[in-house]
Amino acid sequence: MKMKTLLKLALTASTILISTLSYAGGTLVVSNQTGTIVIDDNNDYDEIVIPAGKTLSANIHILAGRTADVLIRGQNRNTSIIAPNGLFGHADADAKGTAAKKRSNIYSDCNCTVSISTLTSRNPEKYHILGDTNNSVMLADNINIHTRIGPTSDIHDYHTTDGFGGGIGSSISNSEIDTFDDSIKVYRQEMTVENVTIYHNQYGAPFQFGWGGFNYAKLILKGNNTVIDNAANYRHGVFAWVSTNTTGLVRRVDYRGNFNHLVANGKDKSKLYTFGHLSNNALTINGATLNLFGSNCIASTNSNTEFRLTSNAAITNGIYCQ
Repeated sequence: MKMKTLLKLALTASTILISTLSYAGGTLVVSNQTGTIVIDDNNDYDEIVIPAGKTLSANIHILAGRTADVLIRGQNRNTSIIAPNGLFGHADADAKGTAAKKRSNIYSDCNCTVSISTLTSRNPEKYHILGDTNNSVMLADNINIHTRIGPTSDIHDYHTTDGFGGGIGSSISNSEIDTFDDSIKVYRQEMTVENVTIYHNQYGAPFQFGWGGFNYAKLILKGNNTVIDNAANYRHGVFAWVSTNTTGLVRRVDYRGNFNHLVANGKDKSKLYTFGHLSNNALTINGATLNLFGSNCIASTNSNTEFRLTSNAAITNGIYCQ
């Protein structure tokens, strides 16, 4: 084959490659999308941008075929909004399993890192933000996670509006959570929370250690974190562990920064640590361990800790716990 022909073939192959790459990845600036935006391989969008003053009426799924990192960002924390269920939409408490989880505002079961910043998540049909496997790492910064009660609704319409959860190494920082179920799911080996304010409403725990499964999990508290009790007759304490399905499970809390437990005007103070369920004998803690440590550790005491029904756990207070 002549050199000229070889060169022509090489240039043609190069052109095809460049053409393919030009359509791979890239940025989606949302406009009027509805339904679900799906990222399921490395040729799909790398970045989703919600402009200031824009409400996205679509869920976002980052699925198992994706291994490259994904960025979801707004241009204004308060006015770049994701609300596929509407600003005052009700949750579906009866929805169960993976299909239900995929009705969350942002859902991932990818083998990747999803970074989320500078936006507000409102009123999900299931959860706000969930990374559903060990490898689905969610990194959130400068966001609001808000559930708001509509003018003709009440709090019972918003069960299962859990806030934030992710795979090993997930984190949330410089953010605010005000929702009506568990705020942060501490189910996997490492979750870091830094400079986050959480409003503790009646039906959820600011930090939930689990309803069964997940052998070991660690929570790292950095910077200045604040929980504001915002109700009465709380179903859970600030740090809650509802049930285990086997013995020997461990949860660890590393208090590296300042932790503030405040009470809103006219509201009641909750327990700090609770184990088990208030009324369901099938939801108990047995044979589990909670380790508390760190330079700003708050010790478990008889007055701030509650074991419900038949629940029991071994609690160790580190040498710096007060």
